[in-house]
Amino acid sequence: MSTKQVKETVAPIRIDQIQPFADHPFRVEQDAAMAELKESVALNGVLEPVLLRPKGDGYEMLSGHRRMAVCKELGIETIPAIVRDLEDAEATLAMVDANRQREHLYPSEKAFAYKMRDDALKRIAAGHGVPPSGRTTEQIGKENHMSDRNVRRYIRLTRLVPELLKLVDSNKLGSSVAEILSFLSKPEQETVLSFMQSELRAPSKEQAQRLKQLHEDGEFTEEAARAIFQSGKTKASEKITIPLETLERFFAADETPAQMTEAIVAALEQRDKLKALLPDRISQKQMDDAIQEGLKLWKQKQARSKQQER
Repeated sequence: MSTKQVKETVAPIRIDQIQPFADHPFRVEQDAAMAELKESVALNGVLEPVLLRPKGDGYEMLSGHRRMAVCKELGIETIPAIVRDLEDAEATLAMVDANRQREHLYPSEKAFAYKMRDDALKRIAAGHGVPPSGRTTEQIGKENHMSDRNVRRYIRLTRLVPELLKLVDSNKLGSSVAEILSFLSKPEQETVLSFMQSELRAPSKEQAQRLKQLHEDGEFTEEAARAIFQSGKTKASEKITIPLETLERFFAADETPAQMTEAIVAALEQRDKLKALLPDRISQKQMDDAIQEGLKLWKQKQARSKQQER
């Protein structure tokens, strides 16, 4: 028995009748891609129809928030749309599916998108009176070419306070550390955030684990958390500053700080090689000669690179 497919039609819909999708996890940012989209719409109109569903006296946007934002900026009053009558869970799946193929997604966008899709899959299964077929996160992982564990890691991030999640998006807080911190209560996360802001650094993974253990043992206090956080003040977090005038005689005027750093590391590596060969007999002069040799080798490498560029 064949099933007849209903053909969907495209019709212009007034933008003032359309509301954004509730808790839409994907950002609409004024970036380079948005500028290109605006230029394209100004020249050619909206070529790809948006996807809507009926909602109240108007419609709810499932896919096309960026196109609608551009139309509003350009003063365009209608937008070509496909209207699809969907239940809440089905609408969530359609919204996530339509947006997850964007070129760049922030960790927070993935986190909330995966959670919304996970919740929707469970609701649909429950509505049919059957348990989900395996983990719903496994299904999401297959759709996005990642492991079930990674999907669950992203979903954990939705339990972070917004300020910590912003730090994840800006690469100032690693996702593995953030996942551990997500097990803390909201007030506990706020306490950790205040330490991060005052110390200008994130906790290490080991520190995050210890903070989580405090939470699980019911012993999380500001004093205990501060003691763990300040235990990270090791040499690894310190910086050495060398005045530029001290280094000028070793480098050409056009060499950058990054190149200088590379050269210094190369020289020290040369010194360490000599120390390994002669651990008990190396003199200060030999060490100085080794450093000079390391700088010489680095300069030769730079010269070869410049010749290759030409």
